[in-house]
Amino acid sequence: MGEVDEPVQAGTSRPGRLLAVLTAATLLQWLGSFAIAPLLPLYLADRHISAAGVGVVMAAFFLGALLSQYAAGRAAAARGHRGVLLAGLAAYAAGCLGLFASTGVGMDAAMRMLQGAGAGAFEVAALTAVAATVTPGMQGRAFSAVHTGQLLGIAIGPLLGGFAGEHRMDLVFLTSGAAAVLASLPVLWLLPTGARTGAAPTAGVAAGVGNAVTGPERDPPARRLLRRGVVGLLLVAGCNGLISGVYETCWSLLMERDGASTTLIGLTFTLFALPYLVFAWPAGWLADRFDRRWLIGVTTLVLSVTVASYPFLHSIPLIVLLSCLEAAVLAVAFPAAQSLLAQESAAGDGAGRGQGLFATTQTGATVLAALVSGALFAADPRLPFVLAALAALVTAALLPPLWREVTGTVAQARAQARAAGRPGLAGRPGLVGTGAAVGTGAAVGMAAGPDSAATPGRP
Repeated sequence: MGEVDEPVQAGTSRPGRLLAVLTAATLLQWLGSFAIAPLLPLYLADRHISAAGVGVVMAAFFLGALLSQYAAGRAAAARGHRGVLLAGLAAYAAGCLGLFASTGVGMDAAMRMLQGAGAGAFEVAALTAVAATVTPGMQGRAFSAVHTGQLLGIAIGPLLGGFAGEHRMDLVFLTSGAAAVLASLPVLWLLPTGARTGAAPTAGVAAGVGNAVTGPERDPPARRLLRRGVVGLLLVAGCNGLISGVYETCWSLLMERDGASTTLIGLTFTLFALPYLVFAWPAGWLADRFDRRWLIGVTTLVLSVTVASYPFLHSIPLIVLLSCLEAAVLAVAFPAAQSLLAQESAAGDGAGRGQGLFATTQTGATVLAALVSGALFAADPRLPFVLAALAALVTAALLPPLWREVTGTVAQARAQARAAGRPGLAGRPGLVGTGAAVGTGAAVGMAAGPDSAATPGRP
């Protein structure tokens, strides 16, 4: 076996270094992205682009992510996450330069699509790397660390963009591209070349399946990837995508309806991120200790209530307070869903495929919702929010029967792995390579906007 197939000791610096690199790179990429996001519609309107044209440009980002994410997941599993991370950052930076030089709405849309493709590929590769490298008992906290980088970008980016304002977006575009270039430096300098997420033999069992897999499987059949646990997670991804798409199109319109200024609308991005930051690390601990099925199910149910409530409230403070509650709920849901996805993904490169399929499902739902929710809002401001809330309610109702046989806790997954006769790989602290991901079920390693490709919920 080559060097990349050797197990890595937990006490070495490699897993911690990987996590630090991914968190720092994620922070820089999201900071640049969210410096653009709140101001871009105003910038486009300033250039006398119609509302329909603004919608096309904003939706182009999600379309680019949709087209890239599944392929990025497979590439990360087959060829290693480092190259996919760098390619994603390069594509995003190129999109920023293209926006700087843009001469019309067509080029604006094309460059936003390029940005979305880069951001989507970067996120999938980052989360695949975490699942493939970090032991099951630490994955919830590891996902929360990367998520914290995203949230800091959401909190700080709009404030930095606001200093320039929509009349100096040329500077914002260049700064965002520079942030992506800076994000690539730790990836280039600190991550090893040639690391692959799916090369080592699989070990452990999928939730509810007693047979251990004894070797790599380059292209697992769909029936192995689409086990009941993954199907439930895809429902969650679709639900989150619908809600994100509604927020992308309708959030500012709803706030404007209730008298919020442009500054206050931008500030809601930051206010939403703060509870996320507070709860991110405790949420990761919960995902590592408690039944992730219940964490996801309960948070989805609460989400259905918060989303449905916004259009019926006419008080900005109440809306902001409710959005803070929603942020805390989503902070719990994210690491739990990612940890369970890592467990339920199939063997071999099913890790990257599962992560890519999850991200693609979420982004596809976001594209759909972003395109139709504007017309729904024009018909009745309550309609898009209530329909998205209904989707969350139906998802919460379907999860218990789907996940009845799914292993809910990391401890249970380890016990199943030992019972399957692979105790040496059943979450042993010394193993953090791809062969150690027994808490990930049959997976050997393995992402939620504008970057809903990259945004878990707002706005």
